[in-house]
Amino acid sequence: MKEKPVTAFARRKVEAELYGQLYKTITKKIGKEKALEIIKENLYDGAFLAGHNFAKTAEGEPNLKHFSSMIEAWRMGNALEVKNISLENNLLKMDVLSCKYQQAYYDMGLPDELCTLLSCSRDEPFAKGYSTHLRMERETTLAEGGKCCPFRFYWD
Repeated sequence: MKEKPVTAFARRKVEAELYGQLYKTITKKIGKEKALEIIKENLYDGAFLAGHNFAKTAEGEPNLKHFSSMIEAWRMGNALEVKNISLENNLLKMDVLSCKYQQAYYDMGLPDELCTLLSCSRDEPFAKGYSTHLRMERETTLAEGGKCCPFRFYWD
């Protein structure tokens, strides 16, 4: 029997449950600030490695066109509403108008500070892990109260 691949959205919800439990335990032992610092470091390392591993799936060298194919994986299950996607020269643009990842974390009852961390802190290290040529900019996020998450990925 062939296993069905797990969507990024389903995987993130399982991870969020674990991070929520871990956050409570670490907070009791060493405080909220240190707990968030540890979780952020772990999220960064995991996202960097995921980006690195995704780069290995590119035909030839990693490139912006291949990187842009990840958008569909992030959107699976209608997890993200994305508009204004464009890939021109060395720039990939997309605006995320709604994010079910973030909403799922709130619905799970996770604290606000953890929801924001889980929602938004993986994107840049994923890009950095993919390639040293890839740079991400995002002026604001939905979690910060922005109207959208305006992602800009530059291939330098």
